[in-house]
Amino acid sequence: MNKQATILTRQIFLFGFVILVLQSCVSVRDRSFKEWEKYEWQIVKVDKSQNPTWKIYKRKLKGTNFLEYKIEGDVKSSSEACLKAFRKDIHKLANGTENKKYPIYEISEESENSILTYVIHNEPFFFKNTEMSVRYLFFSDEDGGFGARWNEAWEESQIQPSKKLKRVDTFRGSWSFSQITNNSSKAINSVQFDPKGMPLWLINPMVYKFLKDGLEDIRTTSKEI
Repeated sequence: MNKQATILTRQIFLFGFVILVLQSCVSVRDRSFKEWEKYEWQIVKVDKSQNPTWKIYKRKLKGTNFLEYKIEGDVKSSSEACLKAFRKDIHKLANGTENKKYPIYEISEESENSILTYVIHNEPFFFKNTEMSVRYLFFSDEDGGFGARWNEAWEESQIQPSKKLKRVDTFRGSWSFSQITNNSSKAINSVQFDPKGMPLWLINPMVYKFLKDGLEDIRTTSKEI
């Protein structure tokens, strides 16, 4: 009888040990999946029209404090016309003195493949206005695609910091226009930045609007080219 009780006790202990190991494995797997999921693209906003024309995605860049957002949508223009439209929109902002969003939007330097800008942006509420120095590089590929990449360019501009403004130390992004047909393209606009403690409830609406307005500007301006 004692022998049977001992065997039963061992079986119960072994069963409990197996359950604990399995729970631990599941917990580790869940944590690993959640960690992996943070760095994968997640859809965060979709056009609510009957035939959606854009989607916005978001992810965190591994090993950094950076967030990356992107918008995808089709444009009824060639990929080359889309890039020309983006470049034209930069000039519109630089010449649009009536645009109160940008008290200063200057093109400091320009060549066939590049534009250097200095921008002061009005911020909402009690935040300081921000300043940015951005270098845009334009390119094309063998498949008929066109695009632009940009990043911060403070070393090039050599503008001294101002106590009245908050400097955006890092601002990176790109436009990619892939040809679908002669008169249609797939457009992808991505931006990367360090939020530096700014709350997501403030950041998200601003970024969503920036991306949607940018895509709409490309669609509108490319029709003129």
